Amino acid sequence: MQYKKKEINEKILAAGRKEYFEKGYRGGNISAIAENAGVPVGNLYRYYDGKMGLLTAIVKPAYTQIPKMIDELFSTCDRDANNSARLLTGKLSEMFEKYGEDILILVDKCASTRYEDFFEKLIDRCDSLLLKNFFEQPTESDLLFCHTVVRSFITSVFDVLRKRMSKEETETLLERLLLFYFADIENRIRGGENEQ
Repeated sequence: MQYKKKEINEKILAAGRKEYFEKGYRGGNISAIAENAGVPVGNLYRYYDGKMGLLTAIVKPAYTQIPKMIDELFSTCDRDANNSARLLTGKLSEMFEKYGEDILILVDKCASTRYEDFFEKLIDRCDSLLLKNFFEQPTESDLLFCHTVVRSFITSVFDVLRKRMSKEETETLLERLLLFYFADIENRIRGGENEQ
């Protein structure tokens, strides 16, 4: 087996990341990736089993680790929205720094792949955590409420990430979003129930 040089592998990953980010998985071209990495196409296949193998190498770490990070985020939250917002903002910022474009490739560029369900899985996971934290016996209305709030919040988070602003600007917007959606949520949820 030919020795795989780390430098060549990094060039292939960078070229693949750029190609998939700009054109998506379907529009991505393995020949263009090889050319941009400065390697012959045949050499690229020594590192990855085609487009899907390369995509997997790029997005699988984020695909598997982000749900675990979400679980950790929820487990560290307390009922003080300001403290939780600051904590969550820091953790989300770390997540974005670590996985940056890979997250956006997962959410926006993986149609027709095994990863295309990432956004929905993320929403479902956050739904279940929110339900677990605030509803003992959720009704259909509670389920719809949580799903709507979580979908809106996560969509907003990805809108912020797509802007690719500075770390400070991103953190400020994330903290504002967290407070907007979740400050005093327990009382607001109960208030809504009392009005019915």
